[in-house]
Amino acid sequence: MAGYSTTKVTSAGFTTTLAFWSSTDSMGQVSMYQEYALYRYSPSVPGSVVFAVLFGIALVVVTGQIAYFCRKRTAMERTLLDGDSSVSKENPFEAEEATTLAPVEPCTNTRLVTKFVPLLVGLGAECGGYIARIASKSDVFALGPYVAQTVMLLVAAAFMAATIYMNFGRLLVVMNATKVSFVPIRFSTTLFVLGDVVSILLQAAGGAILGTSDDKALGSNIVIGGLAVQVLIFGLFVLTEIRFLFLADKVSPLTSHISRQWKVLNINLFVCSILILIRSIIRLIEFIQGYSGYIMSHEWFLFVFDGLPMIMVAILFIGTFSKGNLFKVEFECTSMLKRPYIYAMRDA
Repeated sequence: MAGYSTTKVTSAGFTTTLAFWSSTDSMGQVSMYQEYALYRYSPSVPGSVVFAVLFGIALVVVTGQIAYFCRKRTAMERTLLDGDSSVSKENPFEAEEATTLAPVEPCTNTRLVTKFVPLLVGLGAECGGYIARIASKSDVFALGPYVAQTVMLLVAAAFMAATIYMNFGRLLVVMNATKVSFVPIRFSTTLFVLGDVVSILLQAAGGAILGTSDDKALGSNIVIGGLAVQVLIFGLFVLTEIRFLFLADKVSPLTSHISRQWKVLNINLFVCSILILIRSIIRLIEFIQGYSGYIMSHEWFLFVFDGLPMIMVAILFIGTFSKGNLFKVEFECTSMLKRPYIYAMRDA
């Protein structure tokens, strides 16, 4: 027979809840032990509700934007095909610049959409993580919600980073600017995404161990390893982005023939990368400090240095999507360059 009871204790102005389990064996002997709260504070419901709602809205809006521009690119492709059969003019790009301007084969919309799937997963994980924190408020000893919020909030940024890697990799390819990459382009996207996957797996495993095992040090060390991989890979990636931003006009033969959509896209990817990098460094410090550290003992760090940067990433994607997204850049650098005499860029 087992029993469960809680009591609140106030000391030095701080109130905490203590939980006690008691059990009676077949000989009638009673055993009692104390269970410790999984949080160093009482989770804030208002803060978690705000971020859960914001990430939920962002998930819906980004999904809608992806669907809209996917259809818009299809419509623009159809316009080119229709014009191709009725307009017959000399293509200025087929002459002396033909060897310089060599558009790559267009990526299908399906393949482009897959590059945004990790972002959607990340937004969903953020929303789910804060919902789990709301559930934890009623029982800070409940293991399920604690593990769920730990894992989801840890891996969400890594999923968002995967979309940034894949968007940037395709941007380099369609703009014939692969030479700016520090790593050969055929390996760069794979390297970044693979590093991201390793980071996700390590953080998820470490987060699960933190919630389900008594060996907190092991769980923290695994999370630290995952965050370190993420910071290292992201650091190299940010350097590549900066290099492309400054050298694009020199290395890419396309920049003078297309709109500035590519630059808006790259600046967005760069700023989002910085936000995720800052978030990852703070979380790395958090786990290095350990469970008794200052950051893990104060919830506002989670909201300010995790929730805020991640929702800013979502807002940046939403705010810049109409002025610089991969669907438009793909169209301009492939199909449009093959038939520039048919299509006039009115929304450049």
